[in-house]
Amino acid sequence: MNDKEYVNNTCNKCLNKYNENDLCNIVEKINGTYGCPNENCVEINDFIRNRDGYIGIVKKILLPDEKMESTYFVCDTTMASAHLEEIKRSSKDILDLIEPGDVLEIEEDGIICYIGIKKDTTTLSYSDIKESIRNKEVKLLRILTHEQFNENSFEVVLKWEN
Repeated sequence: MNDKEYVNNTCNKCLNKYNENDLCNIVEKINGTYGCPNENCVEINDFIRNRDGYIGIVKKILLPDEKMESTYFVCDTTMASAHLEEIKRSSKDILDLIEPGDVLEIEEDGIICYIGIKKDTTTLSYSDIKESIRNKEVKLLRILTHEQFNENSFEVVLKWEN
């Protein structure tokens, strides 16, 4: 469907418009497609990851009004709450929010370890870890996003003397 065809149809959230000239506002969505920001968007209980790297579960959605220009998603953690344009990713499955560079705290056979892979090109990959989590071979306990890691970690620079 091209943009003109899309405009001729109205999305499921804009059906109550009173003026036929008041069309859906077509924009680029989080997933890279184009459409009305009100349609098939983030829903209550979806996971979101904002540009600052915070992850949260959407608990409430505040729609735009005269005081607020864009949709605001209230999450279980204040730091993850964000306006639509500040959301980097969203999904019903938290594993979809994991990016290369994130540090995962996982548990396997009672042993807890931390895995962080800078690039997904090694023999061990996030897709392998995600598959192990989905198969319940490994339990995902926590995610430290690469944005948070870079912001809050101390880089050790030592000179080794021989």
